[in-house]
Amino acid sequence: MILASKEYDEECAKEWLNAIINERKEKENVRRDEEIQIEERKRQEEIQERRRQEVIAERKREEKIDIAGRKRQEAIQESREQQEIELRKLEYGERKRKEEYEGRKRKDEMEFELEKIRLGAEGRFSNAIANQNVNKTQIKPKLEIHHLMQKFNSDKNDISLYLIMFERLAKQSEILENTWVTHLLGLLRMTLRS
Repeated sequence: MILASKEYDEECAKEWLNAIINERKEKENVRRDEEIQIEERKRQEEIQERRRQEVIAERKREEKIDIAGRKRQEAIQESREQQEIELRKLEYGERKRKEEYEGRKRKDEMEFELEKIRLGAEGRFSNAIANQNVNKTQIKPKLEIHHLMQKFNSDKNDISLYLIMFERLAKQSEILENTWVTHLLGLLRMTLRS
């Protein structure tokens, strides 16, 4: 019917049809371009989000490393401080022991010197008495050993040191060696004698 119409122009219809087809193609191309652009934007946004997440993850990882490093440094510092404290304690203990040792040494030396002075004074006194009476000195020693030494106490005294002290005093007092046993028995307690 359209084709039978006198006003029908086939060329014009073809142009219209081509125009409609081209318009539809153009619309389809525009729609496709828009979809491609939307997809590209989404892809770019996903890439940016991934990068942002990677940056955040990297920062967190670096923060964890920094925190672990700080904790390690703090632990090392604390360990050093503890070692310094222990070293100071040891040095203080060593100084205190040295001071105590030096104090005991000085005390022992003073006691020894006092004993020497006392024995020297007693020896001079006994020499004066001995010079007055030569006969008595030949029978008796210059000093009685039991006046110079305390009786042996096994709880307080060491027997070897006591015997050394006895020997020295016996020689200073000029006690005859063959009478040492008699004098020593007088200084030992009954429990040691048996």
